[in-house]
Amino acid sequence: MPQSRRKQGASRRRPAVNSWRIPNMADLLEGLPIGALILNPELTILAVNREGRRFLGPRSRLPMKQSFPAFWSTLTASDADLIAAQLTRVLRSGHPIASRQQLQMKRTGILVPVEWTCTPSTFGDVTVLMICIRDLSQEMEAKHERDRLAAIAHESPSPMIELDRHGSLLYANPAMISLLSRFGYSLEGFPSVAPAQLMTIIQRCLSTGQILHGQEVMLPKASFSWTFCPVLPHGVVRGYATDMTTVYTTQQALQETATQLGESNQRLDQALEKATESARVKSAFLATVSHELRTPMNGVIGMTSLLMETPLTPEQHSYAETIRQCGEALLQLINDVLECSKIEAGKLELECLDFNLRTTVEQVLAQFAERAETKGIELTGLVHASVPTGLKGDPGRLRQVLTNLVANAVKFTDKGDVALQAYLESDSADTVEVRFEVTDSGMGMSSTTIDKLFRPFVQADSSTTRKYGGTGLGLSISKQLVELMGGQIGVRSIEGQGSTFWCTARFQKQAGSLRAILPSGELAGKRVLIVDDNESNRMILHHLVSGWGMVDDLAEDAESAWQRITEANQRGTPYDLAILDVIMPGKDGLQLARELNSHPERSHTRLVVMTSILQRGHAEQARSSGAMGYLPKPVRHDELRGCLRTVLGMQDDQERTTEQIGSIVPQLVTRHTIAENVEHQHVLVVEDNIVNQKLAVRMVEKLGYRPDVVDNGQEALVALAKGRYAAILMDCQMPLMDGFETTRIIREREASDTGSSSALPGSDSRPGNTGGHDDIRHSPIETHRHIPIIAVTANAMQGDRERCLAAGMDDYLSKPIKLNELRAALARWTPAPPQKVQATKPMLPPGTTDPAQGIFDHAQMYQNIGSDNELFGQLIRLFLDRYQTMLADIRTALADGNSSAVERSAHTFKGTAGNLCASEVGLIASRLEAVGRLQALHDAPPVYAQLEIEVGRLVQVLESYRNGYPAMTQAAA
Repeated sequence: MPQSRRKQGASRRRPAVNSWRIPNMADLLEGLPIGALILNPELTILAVNREGRRFLGPRSRLPMKQSFPAFWSTLTASDADLIAAQLTRVLRSGHPIASRQQLQMKRTGILVPVEWTCTPSTFGDVTVLMICIRDLSQEMEAKHERDRLAAIAHESPSPMIELDRHGSLLYANPAMISLLSRFGYSLEGFPSVAPAQLMTIIQRCLSTGQILHGQEVMLPKASFSWTFCPVLPHGVVRGYATDMTTVYTTQQALQETATQLGESNQRLDQALEKATESARVKSAFLATVSHELRTPMNGVIGMTSLLMETPLTPEQHSYAETIRQCGEALLQLINDVLECSKIEAGKLELECLDFNLRTTVEQVLAQFAERAETKGIELTGLVHASVPTGLKGDPGRLRQVLTNLVANAVKFTDKGDVALQAYLESDSADTVEVRFEVTDSGMGMSSTTIDKLFRPFVQADSSTTRKYGGTGLGLSISKQLVELMGGQIGVRSIEGQGSTFWCTARFQKQAGSLRAILPSGELAGKRVLIVDDNESNRMILHHLVSGWGMVDDLAEDAESAWQRITEANQRGTPYDLAILDVIMPGKDGLQLARELNSHPERSHTRLVVMTSILQRGHAEQARSSGAMGYLPKPVRHDELRGCLRTVLGMQDDQERTTEQIGSIVPQLVTRHTIAENVEHQHVLVVEDNIVNQKLAVRMVEKLGYRPDVVDNGQEALVALAKGRYAAILMDCQMPLMDGFETTRIIREREASDTGSSSALPGSDSRPGNTGGHDDIRHSPIETHRHIPIIAVTANAMQGDRERCLAAGMDDYLSKPIKLNELRAALARWTPAPPQKVQATKPMLPPGTTDPAQGIFDHAQMYQNIGSDNELFGQLIRLFLDRYQTMLADIRTALADGNSSAVERSAHTFKGTAGNLCASEVGLIASRLEAVGRLQALHDAPPVYAQLEIEVGRLVQVLESYRNGYPAMTQAAA
C-alpha cells in the first residue's frame, strides 16, 4: 500500500482513539480525592473529574474545549501567558512542573487556597497534560489550630511540662522555664518546683492511666498544686501547675484574722456583759429615781388639787394654781426623760389595741380647748370622710404624738387658729396609712430653725431670754414614736406666717371598719347655712355636714349671712338650719340670731350657736336669742350630728347603727349616776408613806367611799380577816411585806378557802342590806369572792403594769394619783357610792341626760313595751325575783367547768338585760357568753365579778321602779 494511503488511514483512525480513550480516562479520574483536568497539547480542557467540578463549577459552566491558561487566569487573577509558557515547557520536556500555590476564586466569592501540579501523560501516540488541584483549606485550618493550641501552652501563665517514662523533661512552656530559672533543679535532677516523688507519680500515671490531682509543693517563697495527666499512646505524662502562693498567703492571713477576731469577740463578750450590767443598773437606777421623784410629786400635786377644792381667797388660789402648774411641769419633765431613756434602750414596745381614730383626735383637741379659749384662738379638728375610724394600733402613743404637736401649736400661736386634720394617705385590704397635719397661724420658723428640730433638748427658741418654756424633748420623742409606727414626721413653715407639722402612721384596720363621715338618711337634703368668720371653722363644718348629705352654704359674717338667707327665701328654698359662730367681728352671732327670729319671714330657720369662748350666761343668752342648740368648740362629730337631729325635730332612735360596736364611743355616765339606798363602800388603803396615806384617804372620802389605812402587807392581811372591803389600793413597795407578796397570799386564800363566807376575809355584812343581797354574798361563789386589787405605785417603767397584773392585781395606777383616774379605776370594779340618798327618783328636765342611762334606760323600755305600765312593773319585779337564780346558774356552770352551760346561761342573762334596756349588764353578759363560747373559762372570774357589780347597780336602780313607771312620775311630781 502506498505510504500516502497509510497516512490517510492513520489520520482517519486518530480521532477514533481520542474519542474513546479520553472519556475512559476521565472516568478513571472520577474517584480521585483531588481535582483533575486533562488538557490536549493545544492546552484545551478535554475532561474534568467530580472534585475538579467542585472547584471550577458545574459542567454546564465549564469552558470545555477552551484554553485552560485563559480560564485559570480568570479564576486566580494570574498571567495567562505565563501559565501557557509553563504548560508548554512540560509538553516539550516531559517533566512535571513543581507545585505552585494559587488562590482560586470560587463562585461564592470566597478565596480558597489550592495547590496544582501539571504532569504529562501519553495515551497511545497522543500526549496530554494532567492538571491536579488540591484544596488546602482544611490543611491550613489544621495548621492554624495546631499553632493556636501550641500558643495556648506557650502563652499560659500556668507552668506546663511533658515528661517521658524516665523522668526526662521533653517540654516546658515559658512559664515553667521562668520557674526553672528562678528555683532551679533538685539534687536528683528534677525541677525544684515539681513534687519530690515525681518518678513515682509518672509510673503511677502510666500504669493506671488515671489523672492525679492535688500534688502539693510548698517552698519558702512559693506554693504550687500539680495535676498530672498520662498520654498513653505516646508514653508521656504532662503536668499542669497552679500557683497557690496567693491562696496560701491569704489563708494564713485569714487564720491570723480569725485568731484576732476570736480574741476581739472575747473582749466584746466581756464588754457586752459589762454593758448589760450597766444597762441593768441604769434601768434599776431609773426605776428608783422614778419612784423617788414621783413619790413627793404625788404629794405635791395631789395635795394641791385637794387644797384648790377648799375655800380659798383669790390670792391663795393663785398660789395653789402656780404650785399645781409647776408640779405638772416637773412631772412632764420626769416623764420625758424616762421616755427618752426607754426609747434609747430599745425597751419601748407598741400595743395593738382596737380604737376609734375620730374619738382619739377629738380627745386630743378637748385637752386644749380651755387653753385655746384663754388665748383667744380658734381650735378645730377634722377626720376626713375617707379615713377609716375603726383601727388597731397604739392609741396612747398616737395621742402622745398629736398632743405634743397641738400643744406646741397652741403655745406658739397668739392669735388666729390651730387646726388638726387627718387625711387618708394610702389604703389596702388590711392596713391604712393616715397623715396628720397640725396647722397654726403662729410665728413660724426659719429654715435654720427647722434644721435643728426633732433633736433632743433642741427648741425653736433657745435663747436665755426665751419666752416659751419646755425641755425640747417632745419633738424628739414624737419622731421616734412615729418611726416605730411605720411613719415619718416633718414640718413646713414660713417665718411670720405659721407652721404645719405633719406625720404619718400605719395602722391595721378593724373588721368592717367604716369611714369617718357617713351619709345620714335623716339629714340628707336638709339645707344649712354656716356662718363663721374663721375659714378653718367653715371648712371643718362644711366637710361634716356635706358628708352627712346636707346642702350647705357658707358666710363669713352676719351681713353676708343675712343676704344669703334673704336670697334663699326669695328662691323658695329657705334654709332649714343655720349654724352661727358667737364671736364674730362686727355683728356677733347672738345679735344675728335675735334679728333673724324677730323677722317673720326668717324666723322659721332653726338656729344653732357655737362658741370657742365659754362665758357664764352665754347659754341663757343663746336661748333668749332664739337659738335651739348651743355647742362649744372644737366641735365633736357625734355631738354636732346629735344636736342637728334634735334641733330638726328628728326622733332619737338610739343612734342608728351606722357604726359598729367598738367604733362609737358612748356617752359616759357622770359621776352623779348613783344607786339609791346603798351605803358607802369600804376601801382598804395599803400605803407606808404618811403623805400618800393622807392623800389617798382624802381622795377616797371625796369619792364617797370609806377608807381604812394600813402600813404594810401584813397589816393588810389582818384587816382583811376582820372586815369586808369593796376594793384594795395596794402600794407595791413597802417594808415587811410588799404589795406583790401580799397579793399572792390573798389570791391563794381566795383559791383554796372552802369554808363558809363568815370565815373569809371580808365576810361581815354591811348594815342595811337584807334579802337578796345577803343571798348573793353568802352564795357558794362568795366562798371564793374575788377582791379587786388596784396597784398604786410610783414605778412607771416598761413592764411594771404587766408585772402587777401578772401578780394577780386587777388594775394599775401610777403616782401621782389624780382624782378622776382614781374615780374611774374604782368605778370599774366597785358600785359607785351615792352622793345623796333620795326616796324617789325625780323626772329629768327636758334636754338633760338621765344619770342612770348607762345602767337602765327606763324611757326606752317604757316605749318598747307600748307604754304598758302594768307590764313594766311585772318585768321589773320578775327580774328582781329571778336575777339571783340566773346568777347562781352561771356560778354553778363556772364551778363545774362547763363552757356550754356558761355560754347558755350568759346568753339568757344578756337577753333579759336587753329586754330591760340595761346596756351595761347586757354588754358584760355578752363578754361572759364569748368566754364560754371560746372555752376560755380561765378568763371568766373577773368578767363574772364585773357582771355581779353591774347587776348590783341595776338592782339598786330598779328598786325605784318596782311599782311601775307612772309611780315614779307621780312621786317626782
